[in-house]
Amino acid sequence: MPFPIDHDMHCHTVLSSCSSDPAQSVQALLEHAKRRGYTLQCVTDHLWDSAVPGASGWYAPQNIEHVSQNLPLPQDDQVRLVFGCETEFLGGTRLGLDPSHYDAFDFIVIPPNHFHMKNFVRPDTYDTEEKIAALFVQRLEDISNLPLPWRKVGIAHMTCSLIFKEGDQYRVYELVDEARFRAVMRKFADFGAGIEINLSCFGPGWRDHESAMLRLYRLAKEEGCKFYLASDAHHPAELDLVPQRAPEVIAALGLTEDDQFILT
Repeated sequence: MPFPIDHDMHCHTVLSSCSSDPAQSVQALLEHAKRRGYTLQCVTDHLWDSAVPGASGWYAPQNIEHVSQNLPLPQDDQVRLVFGCETEFLGGTRLGLDPSHYDAFDFIVIPPNHFHMKNFVRPDTYDTEEKIAALFVQRLEDISNLPLPWRKVGIAHMTCSLIFKEGDQYRVYELVDEARFRAVMRKFADFGAGIEINLSCFGPGWRDHESAMLRLYRLAKEEGCKFYLASDAHHPAELDLVPQRAPEVIAALGLTEDDQFILT
């Protein structure tokens, strides 16, 4: 069976500071999901838990109380609408969500490569493609060592221009150490975590860099990882990125129904 295009598991609302779009409401997400025939829509606003020290000035206001303004989520017979978050990871054990609050969320999205946040997520001494590739793998390894509720955890946008905005993102993907990357993907597969295919990262022209763009996903697939689709939408016009772009990426990766991450 083909890989189902019936979900969007990483999506922001007006409560994310990088959106702040009043049209990007929970109700708007639900209505879009219904029109597209989805069975699952996740709300994953940016979050830094007030119980965790070290928030940046940008993150600090986006705490649990803030993102919980979207609750209670509307219910629907067709679409399962779930409450998640996109929390930040700074390396080591520094996750922006305290373990005591894991149960507050149905899905937890963790980005390993928000490296545009210099001297917060990424030390500014990491300034070449080689160093960025090494840091990226280290962050994945660090995440894999956290005591997370893995079956409701997604690893966000492994290919993302934010990984090295001032350099060549495609060279970064090519430089990722295959043995180390395979090993950490095996761990994620064994844990039952999801690997995100973020369609905002597959813009026009991605086929010009197809080998680099798909390399990490192909390796993850070979190691048994399961995948989910995401628009990472911040505005209503971006909600259609999943149905518009997913078929091409799914076909290029050869994904089938057996490769889908299922949120229980």
